[in-house]
Amino acid sequence: MVLARTTLRRVLSNYVLVCAAVFAVTRLEPIAVLGRYVHLAVAAIFLVSSIRLTRSDPSHFGMALGGLLEPPVDDRALGPLGLFDLGRAIRRALPSALVELGVAFGVAAIVFPLYAVGYYGWTEPAGGFTLSLPPNAASFVLAQLIVVGLPEEAFFRGYAQTALSDLEERRLTVLGVKLAPRAWVLQAALFAAIHFIVDPQPARLAVFFPALLFGWVRGWRGGIGAALTLHAMSNVYSEILARSWL
Repeated sequence: MVLARTTLRRVLSNYVLVCAAVFAVTRLEPIAVLGRYVHLAVAAIFLVSSIRLTRSDPSHFGMALGGLLEPPVDDRALGPLGLFDLGRAIRRALPSALVELGVAFGVAAIVFPLYAVGYYGWTEPAGGFTLSLPPNAASFVLAQLIVVGLPEEAFFRGYAQTALSDLEERRLTVLGVKLAPRAWVLQAALFAAIHFIVDPQPARLAVFFPALLFGWVRGWRGGIGAALTLHAMSNVYSEILARSWL
């Protein structure tokens, strides 16, 4: 019990530190010279914190990404700047990445039409749907995957959800997936809270619900690969709906 309380305090303390760092960095956004780098700095805070906090066992925290983030498995040459080993890691991770990509698209095929119906009912757009993609669509998709999806999933579903789940013996089966219910809900609440702290508008708290979905996918797959892909896809999809309907 004492160990559990200590671990819980550590998880929440790490969350508070990350929140403080993210809040401080986002306050620099109005400054012209620094504002363009704010999103990169926030991504770095999440990702570096996650890697540091999960380095003891990346696989347990769902952070192995098919072996991409695991240490070298042999003594073969790393190459300049580790490029040889990076290439080998990407080759090892590719089959797993394709599977997780397929899972993300499968979940999206079910969830996205339902979201579109809800979005239409909530926003009640005056005009019809006219497809409008974000400017520099390829760059936008890549940014959502690497700068948003990966860092946030690494911290919230990789580190936080796993560390909190380790403290909870009870498991609840949700659509065939066994989850630690309090950990599952708490990680989503923490995810929503940091969005509200950075941008204090009540609507920002709505990200609690997709966080539950991402947490469920992470619990199902045992890693964050499909969750981070679905996260990025969800952001892109929401942006397209907003541009096309509003």
